Amino acid sequence: MKLAIKAYAVTLVLLMLVFAVPAQKKGLSEKDTRNTAPTFGTGGAVGGPTGLFTVYDAKTLRKGEYTLSLAYSNYDRDPGNTDITEVPASFQIGLNDRFELFFTTDLWKGVKVNSPRNLSGFYLPNSRFSNLGAIVLAPGTTGAYAGTAVYRPSGMPSAAFPFTGASAGNYQINVGSGPTFGFGPGNATLGPPRAGGNAALFPGVGSVFGSILPGVVLTSSVVNGSERPGTFSTAPSYLPDMPFLNRTWATSSFNQMDFGVKVRLNDPSKAVGHGFVAFYKWYQDDAQTAGGFQ
Repeated sequence: MKLAIKAYAVTLVLLMLVFAVPAQKKGLSEKDTRNTAPTFGTGGAVGGPTGLFTVYDAKTLRKGEYTLSLAYSNYDRDPGNTDITEVPASFQIGLNDRFELFFTTDLWKGVKVNSPRNLSGFYLPNSRFSNLGAIVLAPGTTGAYAGTAVYRPSGMPSAAFPFTGASAGNYQINVGSGPTFGFGPGNATLGPPRAGGNAALFPGVGSVFGSILPGVVLTSSVVNGSERPGTFSTAPSYLPDMPFLNRTWATSSFNQMDFGVKVRLNDPSKAVGHGFVAFYKWYQDDAQTAGGFQ
């Protein structure tokens, strides 16, 4: 019942807050009274093309028509039981009766992670949760465990991106983890990354399948004085739009941008239309800064 009430409330808020500047119509028939609105996307397909909320339709703005929109949306994503609030804005213009251009961006986005252990980003060395145990590709390229997945116990030293050369920790070996992983005395070190099929390999940091993201460990226990994983995954777990997310609360503005076209292939006067939407999505953040990486 509570879920139904929440869903009703969210729908009501969307209906109240989503608005559009009416399309400007020049030289059109007075019999055509349609009020075309844009989609706002969040939680569904990319926003921007005309349609309804998150669903495109086959109609396009006609030559000279344009629309501005602003919306408020709240939705959830797994893994991580992640709650996302977004305020997207978009602009659309009809170049002719069958060709529509659109652009959309997020004026503000807030992301709250309720289950951080379910996301690989929280196991990275630059996360405040970096001391969590994880399943990683063994440090180094030689030694008994080279190329295999190993359990990195909790308590790993923190390190800044790009991690290479930082200490990998002692792996519960009192004399140091170096000799076990093909290094000299002391502890093994992280990286450097190397080519590995579809994704680069990051020894001591990322998954055995490739990528900089490690496998997650949901439960662990101590057996004979050593920490061991209980419930875990050797593959990374992440949100596609925010793969490195490692904060329980984070905000951004004007980070995600989409530019695209909507094309109607048949006569706009036909009752049933068909066409396609194509777009390019990019982000302002990159991994070269601490804020951009996270």
